[in-house]
Amino acid sequence: MNNRRQLTGGWKLAVCVLAILIPVASVIYALQLLPRFGIVIYKEQFLALFLAFCVAITFFTKPPVAKDLAGMQWIDLVCALLALGVGGYIFIEYETIVRNLGLITTDKIIVSVIGLALLLEAARRHAGWAMVSVGLLALAYAFFGHYLSGMFETRVIRWDRLVTYNYLNAGAVFGIPLYVAATIVTSFVIFGQVLFLVGGGDAISDFALALMGRRRGGPAKVAIVSSAFFGSLSGSASANVATTGILTIPLMRRVGYSAEKAAAVEAVASTGGLVLPPVMAATGFLMAEFLGVPYATIALAAAVPALLFYFCLYLQVDMEAGKEGLTGVRGEELPDLRDASLRIIPVAVPFAVLLYALFGLNWNPAAAAFSGALSTVLLSLFLPKWRRSLLGYLRTIAAAGEAAVFIAIMCAVAGIVVGSLGLTGLGSNLSQNLVEISGDSVWMLLMFSAFGCIVLGMGVPVTATYIILIILIGPAMEQLGVDRLAAHMFIFYFGTLSFLTPPVCLSVFVAAAIAGSAPMRTALQALKFAVVAYIIPFAFVLNGSYLLIGGWQSIAATMVSGAAGVFMISFALVGFFVGPVALWLRGLALVAGLVAIFLVGHYWAVAPAAVALLVGFYAFQKRVSQHLDTSGRTDVANSEVAG
Repeated sequence: MNNRRQLTGGWKLAVCVLAILIPVASVIYALQLLPRFGIVIYKEQFLALFLAFCVAITFFTKPPVAKDLAGMQWIDLVCALLALGVGGYIFIEYETIVRNLGLITTDKIIVSVIGLALLLEAARRHAGWAMVSVGLLALAYAFFGHYLSGMFETRVIRWDRLVTYNYLNAGAVFGIPLYVAATIVTSFVIFGQVLFLVGGGDAISDFALALMGRRRGGPAKVAIVSSAFFGSLSGSASANVATTGILTIPLMRRVGYSAEKAAAVEAVASTGGLVLPPVMAATGFLMAEFLGVPYATIALAAAVPALLFYFCLYLQVDMEAGKEGLTGVRGEELPDLRDASLRIIPVAVPFAVLLYALFGLNWNPAAAAFSGALSTVLLSLFLPKWRRSLLGYLRTIAAAGEAAVFIAIMCAVAGIVVGSLGLTGLGSNLSQNLVEISGDSVWMLLMFSAFGCIVLGMGVPVTATYIILIILIGPAMEQLGVDRLAAHMFIFYFGTLSFLTPPVCLSVFVAAAIAGSAPMRTALQALKFAVVAYIIPFAFVLNGSYLLIGGWQSIAATMVSGAAGVFMISFALVGFFVGPVALWLRGLALVAGLVAIFLVGHYWAVAPAAVALLVGFYAFQKRVSQHLDTSGRTDVANSEVAG
């Protein structure tokens, strides 16, 4: 919700101080600087303070009613001070609290009730009632669940135990989701903000425009490249659309794309950034924590599906341009490629540092991101065009702190769900019943899971969707033999796809607003462009080679066959290859593409067969196109003679 209150004077200074404290606290804790001076604090102490800063900033900057952007109100100040008071109390007294955590006392109840109420209200101000309703429903289920029967029946849970467990226990609000947001996500937000401060965003946009702008349908390809970069860093599909769509959607409209197609391309490209390594928004880091594996393992596993996603989108926009006879942007309107290439080199250095730290040195993601941010700052000191004032760097740190607030609060609310489910044991009970309902069929369970991810993800951040569903559905998938990594990645993908799937498709709505197109027609176009994203999760559950699991021969065959299958599906959907494609051939190509994607895991010979079939389609279409050209020229010549 874009309803930030514009503050002045002392209020603005207070927010800046709190916002700067967020990344500073994150750096100090994530890099374990305090233990070097003999100071040791509990993780929950750090998280309590971190969350207090985030909630306080929310009450300073977000009004109770979205359209009421007037100055600070007394109730907001009271709530902000209460948030800081609760966080400060836990930070100071946590050693005493943790020693008798099972003993419910008045001070614990008061702190927990106030903390939960402020957290839910902060979430409402950020994202409306959707996420708050999920949190309240989890609490209500834990408290009233003993009145139910069957698989949903729970034991009696007293309200005081419910609130204290959810707010003070390490398995709830102060659990893995908030920890990842407070350390890893914040570190990558700092990296992105510093990169944008020194002009990295403009350099990326200009390079994408210079590289792709001249090609047929060039602006759509610019949208793909720039949105992939921005989306991977921003972690928000809607914010990515708003950032890059302002530039790319009008350019696409200018060269001939319809409003619906222009908006759909931008929405799909921006959403795809969430599943694209090396950053993958916040969810990839959570996945690494839940699975207990290095983040590099997650990023490498996500590479092939994400590349197939963008390959399909690129092919479709190129074929659409060929079908409609669309051109690129005129050369004089584009940045010079040589100049743009030189400007992108400094941007590549921090990314290289980040990747080397992540994959070469095997540093933890937070340390790797901080190293990337530090290298950016150091580089900017030697480049006059990048150099900024001390105030500029401080403002960037404050902006990074504010940018981390939303995801931190969403993760904290997801922690309420995790805590409530842990108290009730619903996760294990539901998983067992899902296995029985699906009749031990992996396909049926995958369909249930995909539907649940999309429905729950409507209006809820993808990170929260992933956290909730991996607890509810993940064990059932593993029980039926699905690889743990594949199960987590499946839920991640379909949680992300809720941003594109009607009726609540937030990234589509933002893109449609910029393009002035009909949202539902835009959503239908987006579904076509993103078709591989709906197919590939089923494929990598059934064939781990898509996630780079297995021998190199199997992985190589899968990659070749998958690419060929995506190519055939793309021209089948668009109806254009070298030229227009007949309906019967489109149907044949669609079936062949699906076979190539799904059966290569069982028969390696599918890969060369798929490539041969694709070459055959190309040769056939080439002959048809040449025949049509010859016939057309003959008809024109005959008409001229007759005239």
